Amino acid sequence: MKLIGITQRVESVAGRDEVRDCLDQRWGQFITELGFVPVALLNKVQDQRAYLEALNCDGFVLTGGGDISCVDARRSLEFAILNHAIERELPVFAVCRGMQAISAFSGGQLTKIRHHTGVRHKLVGEWAESRGIDNVNSYHDFSIVEENLGDNLTVLASTADGAIEAVKHEIHPWMGIMWHPEREEPFEPFDKRLFLEHFCRELP
Repeated sequence: MKLIGITQRVESVAGRDEVRDCLDQRWGQFITELGFVPVALLNKVQDQRAYLEALNCDGFVLTGGGDISCVDARRSLEFAILNHAIERELPVFAVCRGMQAISAFSGGQLTKIRHHTGVRHKLVGEWAESRGIDNVNSYHDFSIVEENLGDNLTVLASTADGAIEAVKHEIHPWMGIMWHPEREEPFEPFDKRLFLEHFCRELP
């Protein structure tokens, strides 16, 4: 069974002087339903390179939650994962903040956006239509538009207002989406298909 490393968000606990790594339990359900073994990744370790090599994951999911503009332990780990993935030619599937991380790693920038938090919207583009991806959830305050997209990234789908919703990397086996597959109940068949195809190296 494939081991899939999954990044976690960082949260500070008021009154306890603690900073914790957190992961929505639905990620465990989603990944195991696909037949993979999820491995929750620690954001703060002594040697990121050695840590990732020791885990020997077959691929990675960069999850959502939080602001990529903050230079913190999580962003540091995300970039370390991407460098590790380049060296090992490993697949990466990025969700929301994760897609923003891939774009930022590739030299892209974010744009503040309105009406993309706690809503659902339609996707436009032949790729989404061909895969039966119509209506998706949205939980982000920042967006990527084409003029600020990172290098070597191809747009697969957008919303009507020009916000990019899905990308793939032209060189590395990386894919990003801005919606949250783990927050659907039940999980959408098209989301499961995307992940299965991606981690089997059948890129779009």
